[in-house]
Amino acid sequence: MVTSQRTIRGLVALGLAAGLVVAACGSSNTTSNPFNVPAGNGAGASSAAGGNSLTSGLSSNLDALTSYQFSESIGASGLGGAASPGETGMSLLITGTVINKPTTAIMVNNFGIQTIVIGTQEWTSMDGNSWYPSSSTDASSVTDLLPGKDYATWFDSNSTGFTVAGDETKNGVPCVHYKGSDSLSSLYAGLAGVSANFQADLWVAKDGNYPVSGIYGFFASSGGQSGAFGYSFDVTHVNDSANSVTPPTNVVSIPS
Repeated sequence: MVTSQRTIRGLVALGLAAGLVVAACGSSNTTSNPFNVPAGNGAGASSAAGGNSLTSGLSSNLDALTSYQFSESIGASGLGGAASPGETGMSLLITGTVINKPTTAIMVNNFGIQTIVIGTQEWTSMDGNSWYPSSSTDASSVTDLLPGKDYATWFDSNSTGFTVAGDETKNGVPCVHYKGSDSLSSLYAGLAGVSANFQADLWVAKDGNYPVSGIYGFFASSGGQSGAFGYSFDVTHVNDSANSVTPPTNVVSIPS
C-alpha cells in the first residue's frame, strides 16, 4: 500500500506543473482556498515578523495522546486534473482514528481502502462491509499513513523557515500559530516553473506541543477555475472518550 501511495505522490508532483501553468497564464487572482484554511490566513500572506522558529520532531508528541482523529490531504486539485465530472483531481484524502492507550488501535481510510489494526491483528476492506484479515505483522503500512509521516516531509524539513505569528485556538485546542516565510515557496515552486500564491501555516498545541493543523501549498486561478498543490492536515477530537476502534464483524475467512 505504501509503495503505491508514494508512487502516486510522485506523479502528483509532476501534475503540479500542468495544473498551475494553466492557472498562472490566465489570471493573477487568488483562488478560493481549496484546503479550507480560515479567513485571515489566506494564500500569499507575508511571513510573520519576529518570534521563535519552529522546532522539528513535534509530530512524535502525537504518540503521547490517549487518542485522536485526523484528516490529511495531499496532491493536486482543479484545473485539468479531474478525471470525470464531480472529481477534484489527484488530491488524496486520508482520514482515521488513533488510539494510543491502553492498547494501540488504528483505523484508517486511505483513498477508500479501509484498514483496522488492533494490537497485532489487521483487517482490510475495499467497501467497508467485507473485511479480510492480514497475516502481516508489520504495521508500517498503516502507521506510514498517519500525519506524522508527511508532517516530517513538509514541516520538519523546513522548520527553520517558520516563525511564531501569535496565539490562536485551532480545532478547539489553544495553539501557537506559526507562519512560513515566503522564501519556502522556492523549494517547490521550481517544480512548476510558474508563479503561484504560496501558503505555509502551522498550529501547535500549547499543552502537549503536538501539531494540530497545518497547510503547505500553492494556489492559482484562471477563468473562474482554481488549482492547488500541497499538503494539509487536521488533528481533532483529542483524547475524546468517544474515540473508538473496534474489530470488524463481517470478516471473510481466507482459505489456508
